Amino acid sequence: MKQNTIGNYFNKMKEKANAVLESSTQTGELVTEAEKKSSQTDKQGLSNLGSQVKALVRMVKSYKKGDYRDVSKKSLLLVIAGLLYFVSPIDAVPDFLIGAGLLDDATVLAFIFSTLSTEISAFQTWEEEKEEEDKYIKPTP
Repeated sequence: MKQNTIGNYFNKMKEKANAVLESSTQTGELVTEAEKKSSQTDKQGLSNLGSQVKALVRMVKSYKKGDYRDVSKKSLLLVIAGLLYFVSPIDAVPDFLIGAGLLDDATVLAFIFSTLSTEISAFQTWEEEKEEEDKYIKPTP
């Protein structure tokens, strides 16, 4: 598996990311596909990969709903590109190659988590704080 091949496929996904971000329909489809595939990775014993994807999906969903905006557009585009790469069955190492097919996906996601660690950590902290706040907010009858 050549690093430049992964980079080439990932660059193609980065080119598509802006169109996906601008389209609620495309974003929704991406989120649905990523959630579905991350559940499958959990079943394959790759729960860490699945949990990383789920965190990125939650970030995109919260951004699109307008709930969370403390992420730069550049970073969000990188997240979307990573999710596009993850859901694509044909990339540097096709996903139908059992075992090896998710290695390139894991590499791309590790790169995103490393590059955006501060923003992802801030998002996860925001989620935890929001969850705590929601416990104390009681709906009015």
